[in-house]
Amino acid sequence: MNTLADQRRSLIFKAFSVIAAALLCINIFSMTVLADMGPKKSIKIYLKNIPSEPYYIALLMPGQLPRDPYSSYRYVKIPDEDENIKDIFFNYDEDGFVLFSYAGGSTSIESSERIGDTDFISYGYMVPSTFKVIVVTKSGEVTVSNEITAKAFHSECEYDYSTNTLTEVNFASKFSRNLAIESVLFCGATLFIEGIVLLCFGLFRKKNLLRFFIANLITQTLLFVFNLTCRLIDPLWQMYFIVWLVAEALITAIELLIYFKSFVRKDGNVSVGRNIAYAITANAISAFIDIPIVFIAYMMK
Repeated sequence: MNTLADQRRSLIFKAFSVIAAALLCINIFSMTVLADMGPKKSIKIYLKNIPSEPYYIALLMPGQLPRDPYSSYRYVKIPDEDENIKDIFFNYDEDGFVLFSYAGGSTSIESSERIGDTDFISYGYMVPSTFKVIVVTKSGEVTVSNEITAKAFHSECEYDYSTNTLTEVNFASKFSRNLAIESVLFCGATLFIEGIVLLCFGLFRKKNLLRFFIANLITQTLLFVFNLTCRLIDPLWQMYFIVWLVAEALITAIELLIYFKSFVRKDGNVSVGRNIAYAITANAISAFIDIPIVFIAYMMK
């Protein structure tokens, strides 16, 4: 005969399953999809030993100069008295590099007046992986840096005008730090969420906990390798998300193999159906709640 505690646990389990199914359906069927969704790369360039006279600075990218730059490049704020400087930016075309422009031709040419004391410029949304910096002083002197290919998703660079060198900074330390933070976030969130579900399913037993931790050690190691690979390959965020879903399905399958005939109930018996339901429910809920962590981790790159 079921005890009151068993009845309560069964009620909690049913309620938890209904809520989880509802959340999953809401997430799948009511998600607003935009062609422009997802994290965007960015470039932040710190300026060092900048010119003493007023200047303009912009980003160059690999590409071809538009047939009519003056109608193609948009939203450029350069005073009329510096029209000759606009000509330099708009017509620059050397070594396969031209003025960086966003979708629709919008571009950004920053002036020393607008930069002020911040001593940095930043770009976001469809930024190039390979780029240069071009500086044009008010007197018309043109300086173009070396080219670099950014390794980080949110790249931080330093441009030293006196030596005309552009370098990416802090990549190795940021890579290690962010990957460690990401791994801790995923592992902690997964253990906490799946542990609560384990309790709700009436499977929170000493005999089960060892297998629970071993299974998560295996799957979290696989998840770490997956995230490390994605960091090195740097796929589009859409592909990252799709492959992440495939990885989650593989993790669920592995935990199913470990749990389905080994987890025991309070009475010491094995309920294969309950164990399968636990593995699927726990991973579905943790994956759903981990979605914000996926985006945070990807944007930290």
